[in-house]
Amino acid sequence: MRYGGIVMVGGALSAAVCLVGCTSGGGLHHDSQANTPLSSSAGDVQAAGPRVVVDGVVRSVENRVECVTAADMTFVNIGSFSDGIAATLAAGDNPTLQSLTLGVIDGHPVMYNSGHGAAEPKVTKSGQSYKIAGGATAGLSTPATFELEFTCPVRR
Repeated sequence: MRYGGIVMVGGALSAAVCLVGCTSGGGLHHDSQANTPLSSSAGDVQAAGPRVVVDGVVRSVENRVECVTAADMTFVNIGSFSDGIAATLAAGDNPTLQSLTLGVIDGHPVMYNSGHGAAEPKVTKSGQSYKIAGGATAGLSTPATFELEFTCPVRR
């Protein structure tokens, strides 16, 4: 019993150190359109906001995209906290979708996770812009289709 308590405390300390190390910003690439200043120059063109379509219905989401690349993965948050849209992709020029959460629609979370037998969504990348389309699951087993388009802000 005493050994189990030591293991639990050690595990909690390890997790805390990992979280502090991950949130310190060292080695991370973090971008957010919300923090990108707008230019008054007429020559600058701002990227279109994110586009989210689930089962043919366009979702209204806040025009905010955050992208973090670390450990050969790209982590993306789209919209506000209440929109609940997040994706994890393998980083690089030919990324693959690892997981996707499209928020809650009609009381059911809409998600995709690689390795659960579902067909892999198609991911295309051009510069900082991504388009992801494929199938997801709403709730426990209801199939859903989705399209997700977004542009990660350029690092400054």
